[in-house]
Amino acid sequence: MLTDDRLVKTVEISVFAHATEDEEKVKQAVKQLTPNEAIFETQKLTGHYDDPITLISISIAKKKEATELLQKIYNRLSSLDRQTILDSLENRIDPTGNLYLRLDKQRAYNGKFTLHENDPIRIKFKLQIPHGADQVTTIREYLLNISEEEETAEQ
Repeated sequence: MLTDDRLVKTVEISVFAHATEDEEKVKQAVKQLTPNEAIFETQKLTGHYDDPITLISISIAKKKEATELLQKIYNRLSSLDRQTILDSLENRIDPTGNLYLRLDKQRAYNGKFTLHENDPIRIKFKLQIPHGADQVTTIREYLLNISEEEETAEQ
């Protein structure tokens, strides 16, 4: 794992627990991603049809944990999902250099990480891109490096 060059500063994870879902199971899906000591914040909301919705969120402010989380998620995705991220990086990065991923919360509950757009676990990685560097190129190289390190470690 990368220890010297930590591109990731912080992580914000959020997910909705709808009235038809067990809030504890939704939290368990998020726990599959996060360190054990992560603290959940919840906010009660009202949906379009006045149905109750709970917004569950976690923030990780330690660079080491944030970096390890990106590595963990990226390396547990299928090769197809990793390629999808690389191919769509321009659409996953905002002007301030934040990287956004969305994962299937049902599959995460079962310990599997899969990209998913509908009712997902939303993850925002706040990145520290070197001044003057191209965001997409920097992040692409970083992700490819993470993947290579994982493959080397497995051999």
